[in-house]
Amino acid sequence: MPENQNIILVSWDSVRADHLPLYGYDRETTPTLSQIAENGLVFDDPQVPAVGTPASFTGMFSGEHASGSMEYPNPKHWREANANRKFIQEYLQEEGYYTGGFHYNALVSSSFGWNRGWDIYEDHMWDEDDSTDSGWKKNVYEALQKVDLANFAVDFKRMAGGKEPPHWEQMWDDIAEFVEEAPEPFFLWVLLIDTHHPYYPPTEYHEWEQPGVRSTYAWNYAMRRYRTLVGERRQNIINAYDNTIRYADAFVEELREKLADEGYGEEPLIVHSDHGDEFGEHANYGHRPLMYDTVTRVPLVMENVEETGRISGPTSLLDLGSTILDIAGSDERPGARPSLLSDERVDRDVVTIQNVMEDGERMAAAVGEDWKVIYHPEGDWGAKEFPEESSVHHKAA
Repeated sequence: MPENQNIILVSWDSVRADHLPLYGYDRETTPTLSQIAENGLVFDDPQVPAVGTPASFTGMFSGEHASGSMEYPNPKHWREANANRKFIQEYLQEEGYYTGGFHYNALVSSSFGWNRGWDIYEDHMWDEDDSTDSGWKKNVYEALQKVDLANFAVDFKRMAGGKEPPHWEQMWDDIAEFVEEAPEPFFLWVLLIDTHHPYYPPTEYHEWEQPGVRSTYAWNYAMRRYRTLVGERRQNIINAYDNTIRYADAFVEELREKLADEGYGEEPLIVHSDHGDEFGEHANYGHRPLMYDTVTRVPLVMENVEETGRISGPTSLLDLGSTILDIAGSDERPGARPSLLSDERVDRDVVTIQNVMEDGERMAAAVGEDWKVIYHPEGDWGAKEFPEESSVHHKAA
C-alpha cells in the first residue's frame, strides 16, 4: 500500500447496521454509502469495542478495551482512564501527518482529554474565554456531567427555545477549509452527532413523517426514561432516526465532492459508527450497554483501500486504529491489533465487546459467525416486558 496517503475517517454516532440498505434495510437511508459500497470494501458484521461514545472510541483509537466506565460520563473520570493510552492521531503525528478533528460531541471533547494529538481540534464546546479551567460555562457543564444532567440541561434549553440540535452544516466551512489548506499527508476525522437522539435533521430531510422540534425533544426524554409511554409513537421516532441517517449520508456526498474538487478523490475514506440504538427492543430506547446487536453491530465501509468486496463473519473495531496506520504506511499497531486489510486481516472465530460497570466488573459479549453469548454479572439483560398492549412495539421497523 502506498505510504503517506491522506486518510479520511467519518464516524456516525449511534447508527446501527440494520437501518442501512447495504445491510438489508428496506428504506433508502444511505444512497451515497450504498454507491460507495458497490465498488468499495464492506464488512458484514462489524462489532464495536464497547457501547457508549467514549468507551467505543477509546477502544477503536487505542486498540484496547476501555478501562473507563459509562457509569461515569464525566470529564475527570475519562481523562484519568485514558491518561496512559496512545491514540491513533498521536501515532499519525509522529509519522508526519497533519491531523484535524471536527465534531459536536461533548463526550470526546477537549474536556474529556480528546484534544491531544491534533493540529486542529474543533469540538465546538467552548469559545476562547470558556476553554480555560476558569471558564464558567465549562465548570458548570462539568458539574452537571458528574450528576448525569448535562445533556438534559442542554436539551431542555433547546426545547424551550425551539432550537434545533447541532447539524453538520454548521461546521462544514471549517471542514472545507481543512481540506483546502491542510499540508499533506493529512488525517481528517469528522464525527457526526446528527444521528444521535433527539433525531432532528433539517426539515428538508424529513423524508419520513416525524414530530416537530419541541415534540422531538420531549419524546427523546420520555422514550429513554418512561418507555411504556411511547406506544404508537414508536414509528415516528424510527422515522426521525432514519431521516437523520439520510442527512448524515448527505454529508458523505458533500465531503466526497469537496475531496474530488481539491484533487483528493482517490484518497482512502472510511465510514463507520461507534454504536447503535434501540427502539423498544429489549424494553429499551437509546443505547444502554446491553450487548445486543442492535447496539453493537454497526456499519463499516471503506473505499480506495486497494481492496473491494464484502468481508463475512464478525469483525472487531478494536482493529480500526491499526487499519488506519496500515493505510498510512506505519508499522505501529495499537494494542498489537492487526489491520483489517488483506495482508494482515485475521479470520477470527470470536470477537469481544466489553463495558466496565460502576463496581469495576464488566458486562461483555462474545460474537461468533452465527451466535452471540452475552454476560452480565447481575443478570440484567434489559428485557423487561412492556405492558401487554405495547408488546407489538418490539417488532422491527
